[in-house]
Amino acid sequence: MFLWLGSIGPRLEERSMRKSFVAVAAIAAASVALVGIAPMASSATKAADSITVAKAVVGKFSPTPKSINITTKLKTKPAKGLLIVGLSNGGDENKVLDEGIAAGAAVFGWTFKEIAGAVDPNTQRAAFQQALNLKPAGIHISGIEPSTLSDLLDQAKKMNIPVVCSACMSKPTSALVDTHIAGARQLDAWGNMIAAFVAAQTNCNANVQGITVPLYPILIRFDVAFEASLKKYCPAAKYTANPQDLVGTILAGKEPATVVGIMTKNPTTNWLVSDLGGWMVGVPAALKAAGLNGKAQIGGLTAGKANIQGVKDGTETAWTGYSLPIVGWTVVDSFARYFTKQALNTADLPTQILTPQNAASLVLTPAGDYLGVANYQSQFKKVWGF
Repeated sequence: MFLWLGSIGPRLEERSMRKSFVAVAAIAAASVALVGIAPMASSATKAADSITVAKAVVGKFSPTPKSINITTKLKTKPAKGLLIVGLSNGGDENKVLDEGIAAGAAVFGWTFKEIAGAVDPNTQRAAFQQALNLKPAGIHISGIEPSTLSDLLDQAKKMNIPVVCSACMSKPTSALVDTHIAGARQLDAWGNMIAAFVAAQTNCNANVQGITVPLYPILIRFDVAFEASLKKYCPAAKYTANPQDLVGTILAGKEPATVVGIMTKNPTTNWLVSDLGGWMVGVPAALKAAGLNGKAQIGGLTAGKANIQGVKDGTETAWTGYSLPIVGWTVVDSFARYFTKQALNTADLPTQILTPQNAASLVLTPAGDYLGVANYQSQFKKVWGF
């Protein structure tokens, strides 16, 4: 199962879920205002123009990315021997991310330490306090909003320990100095990319069922961005969100049967768009067994190994590419620039739309995860002066 970095863990408690509902409300409202990235279509002519624009977006993000999107070189190198600590939920995807941070940190002569077990607000706070006790040069978190750690961030600031967050929707605050990596703008772009693909692939005759878990700001952001962009490309398109029970349905392995039920109740559905790729594992087989094979295309946010194989097999259609190794090295880049008092990079991550059409050319890690830029390490070393 592919879960989003540190923001979702396999042992979430009900109290954590209730707290999350409160936290996401403001994010969802803000997302509606921010997603203005697709053209309006109020007539047949404008609708045709919108489809043309959607196809252009698909064309832009279909090729393999070539750049890490960081070109400004470090003016000076930071000191060696620094300790960077990262909070982790202990999942496979977090391990890939932390391996990236460790590899990038080693280039500067730094040490990286992972603190696993940060799966809900209580354990995240405990892990962060453990990180502070180590008195590191910097702390990395992923998908943990500042409200969970507010007093601890203030403590980190007093200790002059900067915090870098990937997959955070909030702006920097207190010791949290960088939230641009897979941040709000990136999620808006990913929502637009998948919406453009759906609009182009259906010629705006889209009837979409969203497979959503409205507990986390990052997933809310994608859902809102996708729906807003789809409606701007195709005002007549249909989108229905289907909030899922993360623990009782998805983590319990009941999602394939649940999706079959959704499709059965909505037989004209031609797209299933999921918050995360891992949640759709087993769905194509379940749809085929139910006689619903080919009725709906499958895609959404962040492809895991199984989704990439599904794209290659033609059983899944369009996912966003999220390179965890490059995220890890980008985290190191942010720390290096902060330590040397240089302007932080603010560019989006390299990404693409993963489809059956480009499946054969996808750049993957040896383990089969999405990588994107084959020579990313040499590009980082070049801007770092190595």
